[in-house]
Amino acid sequence: MPDRERRTKMTDEKNAPKKGHFLDLKIPLGGLLSFYGAALVLYGLFSGKDVYARSMGINVNLIWGVVILSVGAALLLAVRLKRPARDGGRR
Repeated sequence: MPDRERRTKMTDEKNAPKKGHFLDLKIPLGGLLSFYGAALVLYGLFSGKDVYARSMGINVNLIWGVVILSVGAALLLAVRLKRPARDGGRR
């Protein structure tokens, strides 16, 4: 292969879209945080008001459940949006 073709091929490989990393931590962390956030939201919705006497009546489980669920969903959404299309670039 001539030198010019080799350089062209190498630059094409550098500019090619990169595949997802093998150990993408957003997937397990997003799933785990979404699960724990959903559990906290459900506990906050279905628990009695006497549980929140120590926190001045503020439903802390519901608030933090929504926060954790949002972070988990954002991580999973980031993975979903970053994945390359499998059909040759068409969405």
